[in-house]
Amino acid sequence: MSYTTENTGTPPNHTTNNYTTNTTVPPQRSGGSGVALAIGAIVALAAIIAYFVIANPGPADDNVNISVDAPAAVENSAERVGEAAGAAADAVGDAATGAAQAVEGAAERAASDTN
Repeated sequence: MSYTTENTGTPPNHTTNNYTTNTTVPPQRSGGSGVALAIGAIVALAAIIAYFVIANPGPADDNVNISVDAPAAVENSAERVGEAAGAAADAVGDAATGAAQAVEGAAERAASDTN
């Protein structure tokens, strides 16, 4: 058997099949690590607050006695005010003496400069 082909110069008739596969990718979802971190921080903060509220028992004895000796406190304050006033008077006196000596020295220098 023999076959003879004739070349007509045109390509043979054939069908081209194109296949397209469309895939839809679902949107990425977060793993929720941000939410877990926020919830963990809130739980830790609540635990710290609970520790300070529960662990502080307050005073062991509800009866607390405070006594203030007012006359002695006033007397001590008056003594201290008197001492401070005396020290201030001494300082003012020393300053006045120093100023008087400075004026006297300036007057003596002025008098010696004019002679």
